[in-house]
Amino acid sequence: MAASGASTQAAKQVWRLLMTGHRFESVLSKVDITSASPGRCQCELTVQEEQANRRGTLHGGFISTLVDTLTTVAVISSTAGVPGVSIELCVSFLKAAKIGDKLTMDAEVVKAGESLAFTTANLMNSSGDIIAQGKHIKHVGRKELAEDFVKS
Repeated sequence: MAASGASTQAAKQVWRLLMTGHRFESVLSKVDITSASPGRCQCELTVQEEQANRRGTLHGGFISTLVDTLTTVAVISSTAGVPGVSIELCVSFLKAAKIGDKLTMDAEVVKAGESLAFTTANLMNSSGDIIAQGKHIKHVGRKELAEDFVKS
């Protein structure tokens, strides 16, 4: 699906809401949403020192948080229309990314049903190498609002 200006703006607004306050998601504050369409969201970042482990590579916990949060934005923009609750999160780490590397992540809803949404995400470097792959399953049966998600 092609990215639309309205979808991208809506995704950026949800992202800004997630970054406000002193919640855990604020570790993603230097990540920029670049495009979105229904059920899909893409972001970019340059690996910073505060996102790295002691070896100078992007921390696995940061990557996992990015998979969790970006796939959630994709779920909100899908037919599910709600953030849902995580059922399962799986991340495979395939290659290291160093401080200064420019990365992109593409998150997509593979299927959104009445109670579950299945998502995937790929984190890639500027050469197109896959750094990490994620799969995220969310329960979307309870129809809370996106605003409820960011207030809790």
